[in-house]
Amino acid sequence: MIYLPYQIFKNQTMSTRHIYYFPRLNHIFLFLLLRTWFMSTTCAQEIVVKDIPSLEKLPVKAIHRIFQDSDGYIWYGTFNGLCRDDGYDVRVFRSDLFHYGLLKDNYITYINEDHEKHIWFGTFKGAYMLDKATYRITPVNMEELSDKNVFSINVTKDGTIWVSVAGALFRYKANGEMVKRYPMTYNRSPQFVYTVYEDKKDNLLISITQGGMYKLNKATDSFEPYFHNEEYRDIEKIIWDETHQCYWLGTWGKGIVRFNPEAPSPERAYTPQPLPVDVTGETTGDTYHMVQDDIYHYLWVTTKKDLFAFCITEDKMLEQVDTSSFLIPGNKMLYEIYKDRDGKLWVSAFDMESFIIDIRKHFIKKYTLPALREQIKANPAIISLCMDSKGVFWFSQERYGLYVYDAGTDRMGYYLRNGGTKNLPLWEVRNLIPSHVPGMVWAMPYGSVIYGLSQENMEMKEELCIQIGEVTGNPGETSSFFEDSAKNLWVGTTTGLYVYHIPTGTLEVISDELGNVSGITQTSDGRIWAAVRGKGIYRVGQDKYTELFPLEKDFTCMDATTDGKLWLGTSEGEILMYDAGRKETAEHSIACGMKGNIINNVIVDNYNHVWIVTNQAVREYNPKNGAYRSYRTGTSDFLLNRLLSHASYYDRKGELYFGGISGIISIPSSQQLESIPEQVTTYITDIKIKGKSIWDNDRKENPLRQSVRMNPDDQSLEINFSSLDYHHLQQVRYAYRLGSVDNDWVYLEEGRNSAFYTNLSKGEYVFQVKATDKNGLWSDKVTEFTIHRLPAFYETWWAYTLYVLIAIGILWTMLHLYLQRIKQENNRMLVERERMQIRPEISKVQAKAGSISDIGFVSSDEQLIEKALRIVEEHMSDPKLDVVMLADKLNVSRSTLSRKIKAMTGQTPLDFIKDIKMRHACRMLENKTVTIAEVVMALGYSDHKHFTTSFKEVFGITPSEYQKKMKTQ
Repeated sequence: MIYLPYQIFKNQTMSTRHIYYFPRLNHIFLFLLLRTWFMSTTCAQEIVVKDIPSLEKLPVKAIHRIFQDSDGYIWYGTFNGLCRDDGYDVRVFRSDLFHYGLLKDNYITYINEDHEKHIWFGTFKGAYMLDKATYRITPVNMEELSDKNVFSINVTKDGTIWVSVAGALFRYKANGEMVKRYPMTYNRSPQFVYTVYEDKKDNLLISITQGGMYKLNKATDSFEPYFHNEEYRDIEKIIWDETHQCYWLGTWGKGIVRFNPEAPSPERAYTPQPLPVDVTGETTGDTYHMVQDDIYHYLWVTTKKDLFAFCITEDKMLEQVDTSSFLIPGNKMLYEIYKDRDGKLWVSAFDMESFIIDIRKHFIKKYTLPALREQIKANPAIISLCMDSKGVFWFSQERYGLYVYDAGTDRMGYYLRNGGTKNLPLWEVRNLIPSHVPGMVWAMPYGSVIYGLSQENMEMKEELCIQIGEVTGNPGETSSFFEDSAKNLWVGTTTGLYVYHIPTGTLEVISDELGNVSGITQTSDGRIWAAVRGKGIYRVGQDKYTELFPLEKDFTCMDATTDGKLWLGTSEGEILMYDAGRKETAEHSIACGMKGNIINNVIVDNYNHVWIVTNQAVREYNPKNGAYRSYRTGTSDFLLNRLLSHASYYDRKGELYFGGISGIISIPSSQQLESIPEQVTTYITDIKIKGKSIWDNDRKENPLRQSVRMNPDDQSLEINFSSLDYHHLQQVRYAYRLGSVDNDWVYLEEGRNSAFYTNLSKGEYVFQVKATDKNGLWSDKVTEFTIHRLPAFYETWWAYTLYVLIAIGILWTMLHLYLQRIKQENNRMLVERERMQIRPEISKVQAKAGSISDIGFVSSDEQLIEKALRIVEEHMSDPKLDVVMLADKLNVSRSTLSRKIKAMTGQTPLDFIKDIKMRHACRMLENKTVTIAEVVMALGYSDHKHFTTSFKEVFGITPSEYQKKMKTQ
């Protein structure tokens, strides 16, 4: 249970104190009476309750402790672990099946941070120190008390950490080294230390359970009693009120007490204050935690019954503030209230969801329309909206029709209850705009009629009725209207465009064949423009002539900036800017974060900001610098659950109004999107490789200060980041880029805070990220770190060296084979030439043997010579080629071969072989790039000398002389 540490102590020391309280309903009347006594000037629009952004991601919603560190992270202490919240996600530190034995106990009792940015936290079984750079957790040495319940952890200005357990207060350095142990007893009973506090005079004060306050004697390094008073002993909180120049003490049993250390005696140092009164009218003096806000300087205190607020009077006395306008009345099991660095109050709860109290001058005004709710007994659904010159709302409620409403008095008028309008078809008014005629508005119901209406004391009446059908036989249905600066009412229908001249009361047809007019506006040069669905934009000239600028878009709305540019929305969710001077259209949909939702309206304010209205959000966009911010439905600030199509209106004085489901809101236009950006720091909140956080690896060094290392098989990388702005998550956007991967910044939509990469190549990358401030302006601060993707074994330098050697070997082999093929081809060509030279000799032999041709002898010998020639050519490079080998290949004896070759050529077989080789050698040596060694090898000679001798015997000169002779020719 959330109160368990405190309850254990109370049960040990004060058994008469009870933690739980059951209200008696018969005191409700008394509470209502007392409530009128404690009313303050608090405005409901300036104090609101908001949800904690990441509450659903906690391991348990019952929060015991809340703390914000120096970077801005919010830390929660629960009974199931320590939790770090970055606004988008929660990281849990505890002992579980993934982190066995990380902590001895998962119940977090206290959280603080030292000056070295270490998070110190207590549990039921000792204290721990978490290093935010590596997220390593180490236990704090408390000697034999290391397994005891840690009651409080405090840090003083000099960086000292004070840890309290029953009977002892430990003093530590930021590195975890114990400096001293102070015994803590009262009446010989071990006690806890509530708080360690440094006052305005730099005195170090402590408050112990049952024992009151003590001051550190620096000379003796011991604690001495300080303003002891038996009535005020359990002092849980000490606050210095700079505004009222006094101390406030939160006590157990006596509520809030004013403390004056300059009083002459301990008795006069304490001034009791009224105790908090709960919903049943009963008082309670048992406080848990207390803070003072920065706006009203109220004291806010959690007790065992509820959250209470006190304003401080001129005589420094407390008066209870009525909180029922933003807190549901009733007893609540609350524990801590904590003020963050933005001044927001975080309240931890046990029996309900923890929440945030936002105290500020709220940007958005809300009109919940209580009078309308009471009449229709249903939720307001405003389908069209405007305000007349008297400041009275005109709106059409779905299924009921037209109303007027005074927000100041909550008075309301209804068209069916007014004699002047009850017979008019105002049961569903699709659009409303105010007129330049004082007190009058224009109403557009279904059909082809426009009504001019006014009101007096919430009584509506008809002033004008414009019948489009009176001037054309093809009026269509009214779709849009606009009153220009010359007091002309321009009316668009589903078929055309018309103008009603208010001073003369005449209606004129501009065109009854123009098409479906969805938007009308006027530029600063006085020209009228009309957007027509599916056709384009028409400009109306001085002579009422219309000029079309074709653009086949399904336009839904249009407005103009003072520089003459037209801004248009479409049903496909596009935002287009049309420059009439250049006749060019620019696309702004992506720049202003559109997602394809239908655009209900675009409104240009006095700063030329474009307000874009969809069913889910209102977006303010500054075209000059690309900044935008969003207001989304469904949030506590926005009130509306859904925006309806024509329920938006700009009063031209600086206030924009939007209606829908639940009522009406207003947002002032401002120059915040023009201002200097806040220098927002973006923090890297997590880095996941293959889905696992790198901080789960018990690191000893901060990876962001060196480089994040990825193994070769780490194919996925996810990077999460946050500016830690918990109160403007819908306005903050991020942009990131990864060097060598992203050519430019990658811009994310609101609510997205992560980058994802897969299959990174080896090497070093620099990741950069930046954020906008709450106004949508980009900060100049860029956060970056280095990522080093390690090479695989096949990507290392020695692997590449091996690849080069293999490539060289392959190239050499390929070159060698290529040269061999060249040689073989040359050999083939030379042999062919040799054959051509030998064939005449064979012919001569055939001629000589002609006398015996009739018996076929010459024919067989000729075939033998032809076959012998082929064999010599095929085995020319074989060193074993000789007469024996040739005879074997011819299947004849050596003597038969000698006889037949001698008869046919006049040569011996050996000379026959040598002659063919030498002729082939001549052909090869004629190639100036061929070496003699290559010829020797090609002809099958075993050595250079033998070849030279043979060549000279045949040709009379050596091969080298022959080659030289060929080169000179």
